[in-house]
Amino acid sequence: MQIQGQFAIVTGAGSGLGEGTVRMLVGENARVLALDQDAKALERLTASLKASPDSILARVADVADASQIELIFAEAVRLFGTPRILVNCAGMLGVGRLLKGDGTPRPLAAFRRVIEVNLIGTFNLIRLFCAAVHDQSALEGGERGVVVNTASVASYEALSAQTAYAASKGGVAGMMLPLARELARYGIRAMAIAPGSFDTGMLAVVPDHTRKLLLEDVPFPPRAGRPDEFAALVKTIVENQMLNGEVIRLDGAVRMREPQAMVST
Repeated sequence: MQIQGQFAIVTGAGSGLGEGTVRMLVGENARVLALDQDAKALERLTASLKASPDSILARVADVADASQIELIFAEAVRLFGTPRILVNCAGMLGVGRLLKGDGTPRPLAAFRRVIEVNLIGTFNLIRLFCAAVHDQSALEGGERGVVVNTASVASYEALSAQTAYAASKGGVAGMMLPLARELARYGIRAMAIAPGSFDTGMLAVVPDHTRKLLLEDVPFPPRAGRPDEFAALVKTIVENQMLNGEVIRLDGAVRMREPQAMVST
């Protein structure tokens, strides 16, 4: 599949990995539906892109809200036609530790919200995307669409205080093979990227000493990843038809370990 001229949907588009992906897609002359909860972030994105109104549609949305996303989806299809590319980047780190400082349990709502955004929100977009794509005319090679989800190295080596985040991202990683198998009959591929520590708002909220330790563990390159590097892999996935049903780690060969500074706090 070639990106040029296609209609793509990106969640979490206002910043970080989603923003980098939108910039890549617009640069490749795709039309983009950009979804994010942060209205100001979307405004900054669209202003900086200086893209024509017929190439990008920005909408404030909660990816876990089924009815809201259904309405936005219907609007975008009317304006842009059938989507061929879906990139799910919307995500949140959420409240971490199981117990509060006084030993009482965290409210269940904190865990539930992380699952709703990271896992249910991802599935919400996939179900609508596939419904729109599955009966459309096939492109070259019988392909109809590509789904790219965002998992995490925390799917495999999460740190303490990342139980909710790890559960949500582990769910994203776990759905890739069954999705690819189910969607094969429609010519829709399903892939995921598992980033390590990337220079996004999510990394920015990590305490300085912990962030330093996490980055020091990256063999090479010894730094945080950049959103444009994530976007470059999205482009490769879209264009390479043999990439299907897999989770690709994008992490500089890091295998996350519990920093001792975290253990002692």
